[in-house]
Amino acid sequence: MVRNWAISGTGAAVLVACWLSGPVSAADGNVAEPFRVGLVAYGDEGAAVEGLSAIKAAFSNALSMPVEVLVARDYAALIQSHLDGRLDYAIYTAPAYAAATIRCACLRPIAAPVGVDGSFGLRSVLVVRRPAEDGAPPSIAVGPQDSLATRLAPLASWPGAADAAGAGRLVPTETAGEAEAMFLGGAVDGYFGWVPAPPDPDDLSLSGGSIDRLAAAGLDASGFEIAWRSPLLRYGPHAVRDTLPQEQVDALARLLAGMVGDPDLNYYLERRHGGGFAAATHEDYLPVIEALGALGQALPTGNAVSGD
Repeated sequence: MVRNWAISGTGAAVLVACWLSGPVSAADGNVAEPFRVGLVAYGDEGAAVEGLSAIKAAFSNALSMPVEVLVARDYAALIQSHLDGRLDYAIYTAPAYAAATIRCACLRPIAAPVGVDGSFGLRSVLVVRRPAEDGAPPSIAVGPQDSLATRLAPLASWPGAADAAGAGRLVPTETAGEAEAMFLGGAVDGYFGWVPAPPDPDDLSLSGGSIDRLAAAGLDASGFEIAWRSPLLRYGPHAVRDTLPQEQVDALARLLAGMVGDPDLNYYLERRHGGGFAAATHEDYLPVIEALGALGQALPTGNAVSGD
């Protein structure tokens, strides 16, 4: 497993502090030390993240202390600030959390978002033409370097990955959509896609995601099959340092558990997943940690990671 990660940027100078005043306490008149929440802005939002005041108020009420919300320009910066102790709480994608915990075994997930469809995460799937060839298809499109479901997970855990790479049968693409388009257009014989995954690891039903996209593009279900699927890849966690007092961990867990009843706050914290939150543990992310470790993959600095 890779232990020394080269993550671009120093991290320290790339946080934009949104100094949102919280309640002031202490009998001696001193301002209480704030609790610092870190997140990465979506798209071009920069520091003007939608809902910052609501996020600050919710965390401040839950913890009964002042809160600062710090907006990082990318996940490399978020990780560095969390590991350096400048953040108490951070909102991660699954690959970002995996990269952080490989560098330092000092983080603890509290909860992870749930999809509006009840999914806990994704499965990477290998889509091939039917009737499928014996063995691996001659050519397989893989997604961009920062895509968990369409590149990182399958290259680390699909049994045929090493042989396919060695034989030059993997076709890199710039986006997951490009890989799908190549398959639909007949340029490749297979590609790595994704499907939402329910919480039960024994539930291997396949629907949604790439399967629905292929159907929407006019490809009949008789024209393709799923040749391989990955383990459950949980959506990225909300995590704290493992030194955070348990009473604060419990308060944060209660806040997230009740999030499904506050759709606006749920949206501000997790734009892509609107089904509330479920408890998460470090063990839930072992497939992602193993994938990054096996590939020696440095963390991309982009905000959008396919498959979370």
